[in-house]
Amino acid sequence: MTRQSGIYVYLFTRNERHLSIRIFTAPMKRRVYERQEGRCVACGEEFKLSQMEADHITPWAEGGRTIEENCQMLCKDDNRRKGAR
Repeated sequence: MTRQSGIYVYLFTRNERHLSIRIFTAPMKRRVYERQEGRCVACGEEFKLSQMEADHITPWAEGGRTIEENCQMLCKDDNRRKGAR
């Protein structure tokens, strides 16, 4: 959570955007990594978990939630190239 001031608004609206939650948890990343069998979804190459980054399938900036179902693991190079698309 990057914006604590949004807690009160969230309590009334239940809209997670007020909390600014953008970071996937370590357990989420591990489960997605294992589901993908250690492969980057963009290039198909195999990487160690430490060589990969969690990415929002539907970008956070476009309303994508920070949940496991909206997470994919990409190698660092492919994640940098992808940006918010």
